[in-house]
Formats: sequence, structure tokens, C-alpha cells
Amino acid sequence: MILFNAPLDVEDHERLAVKTAFEIQQGMNEIRRTIREKYGCEVNVGIGVHTGTVVVGNIGSYLRVDYTAIGDNVNIAARIESQTKPGQIMVSDAVYAKTAAYFRFDEGEDRMFKGKSLPIRVYELLGVAGEPAAAIAAPKADQTAI
Repeated sequence: MILFNAPLDVEDHERLAVKTAFEIQQGMNEIRRTIREKYGCEVNVGIGVHTGTVVVGNIGSYLRVDYTAIGDNVNIAARIESQTKPGQIMVSDAVYAKTAAYFRFDEGEDRMFKGKSLPIRVYELLGVAGEPAAAIAAPKADQTAI
């Protein structure tokens, strides 16, 4: 799990999260090739991205404390990730709404997730949008939730 916008506010954190996911998948191309050549097996990752308000901080007991995030929105991100195929990046409708100008997505589909009574629309990241490639490096207006 990677947190954006915590512990400090990060402008345009949704775009940065999707950009990071894209870069991870691009980096995996070389790793996949090396492992396939060396060990003869495939290694893939799927990535789910969601944004929303969560509880962030040092959580645990006196025996073990971790800086982490908990809450329904963390669970949604994990559920989205659990439904990805190898090499796929899926984002929630909330992330899509904030990043559609910077990236190319499919038309999206409604999916049911464990613990939810209503479907959540998810979109597959297809690539960087043609024109705003330079905008991927430049932050946008202020955003708050992670």
C-alpha cells in the first residue's frame, strides 16, 4: 500500500498516485523479462487506486506500532486491486474524475465489491493522455483526501 496526501497535504495526489502506478507497471516490463529468462516463470502485479478520507497515523499496541491508514476507503482500494488482472491498473470513479484529463481510461464498468450494497464504477488505465504528458509532471489545483 502506498499512501499519498499523508502525513502532509500533497497537491494533486490522485494524479500522482495514477502516475506512480503507471510507472510501476512500466518498470515491471524489464523485471518480467529478466525473471522469465532466468527462472522461466511469470511475475505480474495488479494495482488498484482509490481516493477518500481515511484514518492515518501510528496504529497498533506498545509491542508493535505501524504508520498506516485504515477505513472503508482503504478497503475499497484493496478490493479494486483484488479484482485486477496481471499487469492491470484499475481506478475508482473518484480517481477517474480527478485524473481523466491526464490519462487514457476504458469506458469503465460497475462492479460489486464485498461489503458494499451498491456497485462501484471502475476504469482500467490504458496509458498517458496524448496531450497532457507534460502535465503529468506539473501539479494541478489543490486536493485534500487521499
